[in-house]
Amino acid sequence: MYYYIISIIALAAVFLTEYYTHRHISIIGILAFVAISFATYGVSYLSALLSAMLLLSFCFMYAYATKRLAVFYAVLGSIAVLFLLWVHYGIAATYATMAFGIGALYGIAFSGIESRKSKPHKQDIDTELRRDYLQVLMGIVLIAVLLFMGISGFYLSFYLVLLGIFGIAFSANSKARPLSALRSLEKSGVFYGRGAIFLAIGFTILMSLYPDFRVAIFGIAVLLFCDPIATIFGLRFGRKARLPYNRSKSYAGTLSYFVLGSVFGVLLVGYIGIPIALLLALFESLGNKLDDNITVAIAYGIMGALLA
Repeated sequence: MYYYIISIIALAAVFLTEYYTHRHISIIGILAFVAISFATYGVSYLSALLSAMLLLSFCFMYAYATKRLAVFYAVLGSIAVLFLLWVHYGIAATYATMAFGIGALYGIAFSGIESRKSKPHKQDIDTELRRDYLQVLMGIVLIAVLLFMGISGFYLSFYLVLLGIFGIAFSANSKARPLSALRSLEKSGVFYGRGAIFLAIGFTILMSLYPDFRVAIFGIAVLLFCDPIATIFGLRFGRKARLPYNRSKSYAGTLSYFVLGSVFGVLLVGYIGIPIALLLALFESLGNKLDDNITVAIAYGIMGALLA
């Protein structure tokens, strides 16, 4: 797991620096990941495939952010084929999904789409709740796939992520009226599909903990369920009782995040899951400009790797 921890720490350092300074330093992160891969696995097919996955996913998200859809679809197909080859030849490493997530984050950061100024609008509560209910439903599907299909579910869930991102791009550029309901769920003032894409990226980063099944499922369950449940409880019961250090968060939301995370933790990794859930709940309650799906995935990625 040292490879995983070092890679996630390097990701956090480069991505956060690029995000807050607006300096295009993703190339440093890419070179660092390639160097870490070759230092860990030597000059081998595994280090080469990990580097290839990172570079493809970088191009994948950069093409989406800059609306080069022909390139986006072509690279998506290349990623699908590369992962299929990975599976077919039985390469025993789940780090391919981590490489995908890291490369995708670098692609978004390098495009500058996250740092563009846009005027936010007041969010409709009903729309926010529908978005959270949809995330819970998607989470149930993905967890069911992982729990009941074993390693095959791991492979399938990655393709479901790719399919989901494809669907986001298609709906963003389609005038079909049946897709208008999906488009209406997006938050104002952000690029289209931001929340779902960051959720998908966080999911793929945590999937790489899969060698330790329970540790991986714990982190994935927190990522998929705790944030939307916290939002639902916060909107329903916490509009007046706000946290003193973050008025956009409520006691009800943070408490529900902690309780649900603790339940997942005790069931999957034992009582050590309770302090981990507490740390993640407090971390999420701080709030920041970055998407919670990314910050929680990075934080749990490091803790989960140490736990494994």
